[in-house]
Amino acid sequence: MPTGPIENERDGCEVLQGMRGGPGSVTLRHFRFDGKGAPTRFLILEIPPGAAEGSHVHYADDRNGTGAYEEFYYVISGRGLATLGDAAYPVAAGDYWHAPLDMARGLANADAVEMLKVHLTVVLRDPVST
Repeated sequence: MPTGPIENERDGCEVLQGMRGGPGSVTLRHFRFDGKGAPTRFLILEIPPGAAEGSHVHYADDRNGTGAYEEFYYVISGRGLATLGDAAYPVAAGDYWHAPLDMARGLANADAVEMLKVHLTVVLRDPVST
């Protein structure tokens, strides 16, 4: 737990088995900023070889209860395969992309040895009523 205004990515990590239905385990670190960043959240994903964040959708009307989140991904290190809608794209360190509301997205490690490390910015939008 941070003792001042500076947080460290090694503090407060959680390991998620089968994240969003993907294979393997993913280490997830939330940067909480005592809630001051809302409605934006910052996370680090560490995806080992053979693991993935499974494909999922954040709907504008939050019909599946996962939150009306737009997501912005930035690859810190490693190589992966990002899915957006029905398309898959190879990604590597320095690549970034936006996953808008109502579009399926997912991310898998595409390297046999190296960890895939990704900074994820998540923006919560007010759910649109249907």
